[in-house]
Amino acid sequence: MTERVTEQELHELLRQQAEQIRRQAEQIERLQKRIEQLERQQRKYAAPHSRGSRKAHPKTAGRRTGEGVFTYKRPPAPEQEDYVIDVPMPNTCTACGYVGELIFTRHDRAWISDLPQQTVQITAYHIPVMTCPHCGQVVRGTHPDLQTDQRGATAHRCGPRLAATIQALHHEVGLPQRRIPRVLRLTTGFQVTQGAITQAAQRLACDGSPLATHVTALNRALRAAPYVHHDDTGWRIDATQAWVSTFRSADTVVFRANPQHTNAELRAVIGNDFRGVLVCDRFKVYDSHMLAGVQQQKCLAHVLRNAQTASEQVQGKRGRGREYGRRLAEVCRALMALHAQLHRGECTLDEYRRQGEGLTLRLEALLHRRPLKTPGNERLRLGLLKQHRQGRLLRFLVDPDIPPTNNAAERSLRSVVIARKVSQCSKNALGAQTYMRIKSAVETARLRGQDPVDVLITLRR
Repeated sequence: MTERVTEQELHELLRQQAEQIRRQAEQIERLQKRIEQLERQQRKYAAPHSRGSRKAHPKTAGRRTGEGVFTYKRPPAPEQEDYVIDVPMPNTCTACGYVGELIFTRHDRAWISDLPQQTVQITAYHIPVMTCPHCGQVVRGTHPDLQTDQRGATAHRCGPRLAATIQALHHEVGLPQRRIPRVLRLTTGFQVTQGAITQAAQRLACDGSPLATHVTALNRALRAAPYVHHDDTGWRIDATQAWVSTFRSADTVVFRANPQHTNAELRAVIGNDFRGVLVCDRFKVYDSHMLAGVQQQKCLAHVLRNAQTASEQVQGKRGRGREYGRRLAEVCRALMALHAQLHRGECTLDEYRRQGEGLTLRLEALLHRRPLKTPGNERLRLGLLKQHRQGRLLRFLVDPDIPPTNNAAERSLRSVVIARKVSQCSKNALGAQTYMRIKSAVETARLRGQDPVDVLITLRR
């Protein structure tokens, strides 16, 4: 005899089925977004600008009410005035049509800046060529501004300021070398080939040059710095896999192209007895026993992304695996926000240390716990626990001058990544060395508030 289903049991069954359908619909939506994200990453496309739907009440553009005082600032007058034109007095009122003598009130000033047809100064040197009556050897006259091999096809070369400006256009502005001749011809009328630009760069950064000596001095400055940021990105030398490393302190940046990605290349710059703090990510190179004596600060931004990735990997699964990644990400955000508040002057040093102790306890509670059931979360927990026991996660709480993230190195590598997409890296090791040396001098000058053109002029033979 079959049992009858009561009306209450039927409603409960329908409610459970509706709840199950809702959860499955949410899971399908999350998976669709994840599939779109993975497809964009595979194609290396940028994320779409549209967020799918417009806001009901979007914020208006411009300055918000109460956010400072709006003032109109007149642009400064140019320091140089090559020509002055006096505009004739008007004798007609544009408002009412009155024709006659108007009352003079004041003189306004306006300017137009334009490029002249020729702005390059070309200096010709008449070099006497003599013949020795004793041995018949040809002897050429010398001048401090001329190179000994400046003859024949290479007799016409760029002067110090023009050569430095070309390198600044390439390394500071990010203009490709093949575009620089066209830009110079449009702006100055000067004609130069890409090969001449490349040869000038090699002469500027060759071994034993003042620029090479300057880069060596930058390496010594890094070794004496209280902290150094380090990061790498991919590069190619003669179609072979390589890496570009950046080393950045408070006022110094050094770039190096390396055929390998090991701790040997790292120690070649900072030395084996580095006494500062190395700010880096959690790549396995930094765990080498050769760097056991080096104090490190792991980038909390990388830890935050690792926690978010671990949380995304368990979406739609049973259990509470997502909660661990969320709590870990919350602690990382709070730690980075606390350091930013101290440097903005929004909290005192005592308050910084007090809040830091509370966040340290929260982090230790997440790390010192029983093994997690989710493999990704457990790997993340064990890796962070190892770094925390070595004092490499919260060193910035002890010394607030140490940054908690490796954002400085990331910003330094940004222009290198753009150059990699535009120039397709280096054709040979000499080209890579030349690029990295000039790049180090230019970026260091920008970081120190100096004009890269003036710095390159002083480093020219």
